[in-house]
Amino acid sequence: MGKYYVASGTLRMIVSRKDALEASIYVLTQSNKFDTIDEHFYVDERGYRDYVSADPKTNVIATKSIVRAAGWELSRDDDPLP
Repeated sequence: MGKYYVASGTLRMIVSRKDALEASIYVLTQSNKFDTIDEHFYVDERGYRDYVSADPKTNVIATKSIVRAAGWELSRDDDPLP
């Protein structure tokens, strides 16, 4: 299991999981109504990243993909992404 720094919007968490997608799904399920989530999750083993600091080694995963992988659904109002 790897140690991943997962960031999206105001949500930041360090987790140990099998891979970046599993880490992202876990962090999503731990979010609450006060968290703001961006359209991407930034997952890295070297520290927190965002759209400015991400590099080729950073896993950038669309939030829409994580929501679907978690078995959740987005309503039309929640789904501004194409």
